[in-house]
Amino acid sequence: MKLVKMRKSVFVSSIVVSSLLFGTVGVFAGNGVEAIKAKLNHDIKFVLNGSKWTPKDQSGNNLSALVYNGSTYVPLRSVSEALGADVNFDGASLTISIDGSGDSGIPYKDTSTASTPQEPVKQTVNPTVTNTPPPAATTATASANGGKTLSSAIPVGKSVTFNDPYSYDGLTFTGNYTVSVSSVKSISRSEIAILGFREPEANALIEYKLAKVKIVMNNGKIISDDKNEGTYVAVDFVPQLWGSKTSDGDSIIGVKNSGFTGSLDDAIRDATDLKKLKSGESYSYTAEGLVIVPVHKGVANYLAVQLRDNSDYDKSFFYFNL
Repeated sequence: MKLVKMRKSVFVSSIVVSSLLFGTVGVFAGNGVEAIKAKLNHDIKFVLNGSKWTPKDQSGNNLSALVYNGSTYVPLRSVSEALGADVNFDGASLTISIDGSGDSGIPYKDTSTASTPQEPVKQTVNPTVTNTPPPAATTATASANGGKTLSSAIPVGKSVTFNDPYSYDGLTFTGNYTVSVSSVKSISRSEIAILGFREPEANALIEYKLAKVKIVMNNGKIISDDKNEGTYVAVDFVPQLWGSKTSDGDSIIGVKNSGFTGSLDDAIRDATDLKKLKSGESYSYTAEGLVIVPVHKGVANYLAVQLRDNSDYDKSFFYFNL
């Protein structure tokens, strides 16, 4: 995935398919409007950061993907805001403004010199910086607040255990998770490029950490399944790695946990072996792998893991020292 970082603006002008961007950002008018015949495909499902997700409009109504001429179009506003960006429309200039960041964050595969996207070169990075030691004053697995605040963040090498029940689209499931960050190293932009990704642009405010994250999931089970379809363990029974936060209130949304040897995503897929869980079944697994986390320079940073039920947003996070 590509990073969306707050407090910068990127402007997208001359939108060719403006009439298809149905996550309403304004009323389009003028000679550029063309009537088309398209179909809404209500069967298309969305997966956001590894978890199933349903786009909604500003009134809370569910949105579906639109299919036209063999291409699938998704709701711009809903997707952008789910990734932490703001969307606005200037009717005078027919310009959509997306408040997010450019290429200075999470790396992505470089396709600028090839007509067909290529798989990243599978190599393992061994940064030379030593592991970040756990804070000496903290010895417990979790403090009284259990990692729910930055001041009680879980130290490196320690863990926190929590239940994460959730319901959507007729499916209700739960799992018990024990999550820990077992080691943290700095990783340079050139080392990221060695992994097969485009080298991130130099940024005076951002650097990168390579964190080894361990997940132990116990007794994951589907409680009810109205459609009797089941779900894949590697999709719904994985904690959501939200991004990084600082004590100053700055945040970077998103991590890179796939596409390179030793990644957490690979470890989860190996551990679950494409297991599809049915109602009444239970499953457990253990996986440990690497995650690239963009962080702010010069300040303390924390890896944020978010519960699926984020109705109480401020209390939906667990924080880990980086």
